[in-house]
Amino acid sequence: MSRKNKTAGYSKKYASAMKSFDRSMDRLAHSVSRVTFSSKSTAKVQTPDSTFEERQRANLTGKQLLIACAVGSILPLMALLGVDEIDGVFLAVLVFFFLIPFLVMVLIFKIFNLITRPHTAQPLAAPQEETEESVYSPNPEWMGQTDLVNSRQNAKILAPQFLKQAQESAKILQTTTEPATFFTRYDFCVGRLIELEKCKRYGVPVSTTSDLTKYRSIAFRDEAVNEVIHRTADKYRTKIESLKTQKAKKNWAEKYQQAFEPYLPYISDKQKTVLEKVSAGLFALADGSCLEGE
Repeated sequence: MSRKNKTAGYSKKYASAMKSFDRSMDRLAHSVSRVTFSSKSTAKVQTPDSTFEERQRANLTGKQLLIACAVGSILPLMALLGVDEIDGVFLAVLVFFFLIPFLVMVLIFKIFNLITRPHTAQPLAAPQEETEESVYSPNPEWMGQTDLVNSRQNAKILAPQFLKQAQESAKILQTTTEPATFFTRYDFCVGRLIELEKCKRYGVPVSTTSDLTKYRSIAFRDEAVNEVIHRTADKYRTKIESLKTQKAKKNWAEKYQQAFEPYLPYISDKQKTVLEKVSAGLFALADGSCLEGE
């Protein structure tokens, strides 16, 4: 075959391949436009925090990458059929024929993955629920009457009463200097809060604020016990300083210690240590602060 005939044959094959390529590009462009439009209609505003997640969701699977390579290889293989001579220009055309459909398929798969794959970013951390170890368990004997809520109608009637009782108890707990009042009233307050939770389960709205719900926390109760230890000690210290005889002073120091004795099983070892130090201070005050009156 003459060089002229070879060139003519090559030109025809090249022209045929280009027409086939143009048709393929038209179909791919149409597909990309359709998928892109769908993506825009459902896309959300991007934020810096979502960039990494979007890249992860758009990553191609191994199967998708193989398909993209196969699609990219179709036109180069068609162009190679029947070609006798391959030069640098022809190789560049083959690379072009491979890259364009390959990249288009990669784009299509990325958009497809972005639309169809679920979000994998972890949601914002929800408020951590209190564990059983951090929730205070009151003495059942001091909680007041329980198991009163057994229906929605009953809950609607009792909820306002429970809330009022809890609020009154909380107010008393902030000022009392009587250990007996503090410990029994504290558990009664928690008991009312537990009953209010039962009312909520029946669908009754209850407006308990953080000022009340904190009473169910062990950490808050520990702090409240420390406060009543020191608040009560201040009252007894003032009394001791007002007395004239050492005997009377010692009696009041003993009364302070005796006031807390029935409730020692309901406080922690750390709080017992605090109580012992405060009590020792009152005895020291009774022994040496004043001369015994004549």
